[in-house]
Amino acid sequence: MVIDRSGEELRARVFISCGQNKDSEEPSLASSIKDRLTALGFDAYIAVGEQSLRGLKENLFEQLNRSEYFVFVDFKRERLDSKDLHRGSLFSHQELAVASFLEIEVLALQEQGVKQNDGILGFIQGNAIPFSERKSLPDLVAENVQRRIDEGKWNPRWRNELVLRREPKYFSDAMQVQLGEFGRFFHVGVHNQHRSKIAMNCCVYLDKVIALDSGLENPVKTVEFKWEGYMLPNAHIQAGTIRKFDAFWIKRDQPNKLEFNSFCDASYFKPHIVGPGRYELTYLVVADNFPPARGSFTLTLNNKLDETSLELKPLV
Repeated sequence: MVIDRSGEELRARVFISCGQNKDSEEPSLASSIKDRLTALGFDAYIAVGEQSLRGLKENLFEQLNRSEYFVFVDFKRERLDSKDLHRGSLFSHQELAVASFLEIEVLALQEQGVKQNDGILGFIQGNAIPFSERKSLPDLVAENVQRRIDEGKWNPRWRNELVLRREPKYFSDAMQVQLGEFGRFFHVGVHNQHRSKIAMNCCVYLDKVIALDSGLENPVKTVEFKWEGYMLPNAHIQAGTIRKFDAFWIKRDQPNKLEFNSFCDASYFKPHIVGPGRYELTYLVVADNFPPARGSFTLTLNNKLDETSLELKPLV
C-alpha cells in the first residue's frame, strides 16, 4: 500500500467533466459517477461551472492541472439547424481542450444525437463511447474504467506529482569535501509518485525560513541546493523512486549553526541560521515536466547535535 503525506492511501485523481444542468438528472448522474470511481480506488472531482476568472484559475484550472485522468461526458444540448443533431456541452468541451493541452488521459462518452467528432474531440481522436440511456451512464463509466485498469492502462495508485518526504534515517555523518570538515548532513527525500514518467532536471531551493520562537521570517535568496552525493544542481528522479537532497549540514564543533550546500560563490547568498531554537524551513522543487512541489519542515536546533531534529510539518 502506498501512503501519501496525509497518511491516506495514495489515489490517482480523476476530473469528471459532466453537464450540470440543474433542471435535469445531470447533477445526480455526476454524483453517481463520482461514487463509482471512488469505489474503484480513485479520488474523483466533479467539475462545476465557475462564474469568475478567479474561480476558474483557483478551482477548475488548478484541479485540472493536478489530475491524472479525465472523464468527459458530452450531454445533448440545443438542436443544430435543419439536422437531427445536437451540439454538445460547451463548458465540457472547453475543459476537454485544457485537459488535452495538459496531456491528461481521457475517457470520453457521448450521448447519442450529439454531433460526432465536433470541436476538440475530433482533433484528439477521443473515440467517444456512445450512450443513449442516461440512467445506465454511471455503470457504463465504471465498466470502461475497470476495463482500462484490467488492461493496465489506468491505475488508481499513483499521482503526477513530486512529494517531499522526511524520515529520521535521512541523515549521514560524512566529510564536506570542499571544506575538509566532518559534520552531519540532514537530507530530504523527493518522491516521484508517477507510475512511469521520469522527473527531468529537478532543482531544489530554500523557499522560506521562519524563526518560530519570534515569528520573524528570515530573508532568503534564490540559489540551487545540492543533491545527496551529486555534483550538479539538476537531477533526474526515476518513476516511483525517492532521491534525497542536502537540506543543510552541521559541523560537529559548531552544533548550533546550519551550513548549506548550495551552488553559489557568494557567502551572502547562504541563509544565516545560528543559535538554538525552532525554525520552519520550506523547500521548493521544480522540474521540467512536473508541477512545482513544496514541503515545510520544523527544525529544532539544539546545542547538542544528537538532539537536533528535522520533521515534516503535517498537512493542515
